[in-house]
Amino acid sequence: MASYFRSRGLPVPRELSRNPLTDWQRWGTLAVTIAVLYVGVKVLDIDVSRANPQYAWGVVRKLLEWDFDIMTPQNEYETFWDTSPGLMLTTILLGVVATALSLLLALPLAFLGARNIMTGHPVTAVIYTFVRILFTIVRSIDVLIVVIVFAIIFGLGSAAGVFGLAFHNIGVLGKLYSEAIEGIDPGPGEAITATGANRVQVIWTAVLPQIFNPFVSFTIYRLDANVRLAPVLGFVGGGGIGQQLFQTIQLFQYQKAGLIIFMIVLVVATMDFASAQVRKKLS
Repeated sequence: MASYFRSRGLPVPRELSRNPLTDWQRWGTLAVTIAVLYVGVKVLDIDVSRANPQYAWGVVRKLLEWDFDIMTPQNEYETFWDTSPGLMLTTILLGVVATALSLLLALPLAFLGARNIMTGHPVTAVIYTFVRILFTIVRSIDVLIVVIVFAIIFGLGSAAGVFGLAFHNIGVLGKLYSEAIEGIDPGPGEAITATGANRVQVIWTAVLPQIFNPFVSFTIYRLDANVRLAPVLGFVGGGGIGQQLFQTIQLFQYQKAGLIIFMIVLVVATMDFASAQVRKKLS
């Protein structure tokens, strides 16, 4: 292929001028990657000799033999909210409320973290830098760690799950929102500024119409992600159906656990499909 370009007096692309057998940079990268993987396997000391396929198959079979007792109250003290459908609905609402809380805080912070909105003055530049650093720090803390901390503050239950999930999503949504604001067309804003409009008027008339669809799309995406993540929070005290799933597994009640897993998969698949359709219409 390189000879084709040379015969016509054309410069040979760099990718074609390389000889695969003497491209030491790629071979070196491959060698380092293999070495890292080898060291990783050695350090992890992955031992599969203790695996018991027969026992594992028995557990899988029990997971498919659903126990529908968890769908209804088991005694006079239990209510609908103590059953699996009630806890599943609680889990969905946990994700919805957490998304709403993070939206209320991330939306105003996003404008403070957008470079094109906060330029032109030393004070606003400092605010911009502080907000972007805040987004990075909040986003870098794993949500499970945050929920564990809030479980210590509020105790086990939905409060820890809601506030922990909302805290993490402030960083995620704030970054997505601010980048959407930075990607708008500056033309309308410059035109309105030329008429003597202040910064608030520019944002209201030139910025918000351009970012509405991206904001809705990002919010729905995070709502979908939060509902998928909410069941896992129950394992660290975040409430919802995840806590019941953890208890059934601890008690070796695999028939009940299997039905809970199926319910989670069904709800997550439905949410994923619905959110994808909404985002498709917005794009």
